[in-house]
Amino acid sequence: MYAFVGITGMAKMSSSRGAVPTPADALEIMEEFLLRWLYTRRRPSQAFNVAFDAELHRLYDEWDAVDRKVAAGTASDLDSSSYDRALRTAMGELPRTPRPLPYRMLASVADITTGHPAQMLRILSDTDPDRPISSLDEVRPRLDRAQRWVATQLPADQRTRLREEPDRAALDALTEAERGALKLLVDGLDSHWSLEGLSQLVYAVPKLQAGLPADARPTQELKAAQRAFFALVYRLMIGRETGPRLPTLLLAAGQDRVRALLGG
Repeated sequence: MYAFVGITGMAKMSSSRGAVPTPADALEIMEEFLLRWLYTRRRPSQAFNVAFDAELHRLYDEWDAVDRKVAAGTASDLDSSSYDRALRTAMGELPRTPRPLPYRMLASVADITTGHPAQMLRILSDTDPDRPISSLDEVRPRLDRAQRWVATQLPADQRTRLREEPDRAALDALTEAERGALKLLVDGLDSHWSLEGLSQLVYAVPKLQAGLPADARPTQELKAAQRAFFALVYRLMIGRETGPRLPTLLLAAGQDRVRALLGG
């Protein structure tokens, strides 16, 4: 009936099943209700793709947004209907993750820690100090799906590995403006040590350097300065100019290592 279902971004095909992925392949990297939602939110004649690449992260963001609207009673009739049909079966409601943290963050944490349970728990507990996670079971099965995505779909050249030692040559070559930006970041770590706090801090640094308040509206010049600042931090921490979201990377590294790698 659904004749227009495609596949995007599958990095590895299943050797046991040949070149054509099956629903079982998709269910290794996403929760059951999410795969059902791809169908329930569309007409049967409407074409769509099942994403195995980073587009899956955006899809989870969309689901979480609808989930919040349903909980708040602000979802449209269409969203409510497709959401309900994705979750409910003749056997009852499908299992859900108790603390559904963003999938992209879970994937980044699994990548940075290479799946080390104690390290993952440390980082995830720091995301919300007012409501720390005490067990990884609180973020399962979504965490398990994200780990599987990292293991099977994330290309090797996109894996994140923190530097073991500071890049002394790069630190010695910093301009005064770059040193000032890094000092603002390092000095603010302790008072902003949560996912939300670090998100505010990293975007505020270029504003503060320009003599603007932290909540100033970004201009094109500020956006360019933010991109340059982010690239600088990524180079010093992981040796390339892009990576997982910067607040997640900072939490993963821990304050001591961040200070060491950024010369603070």
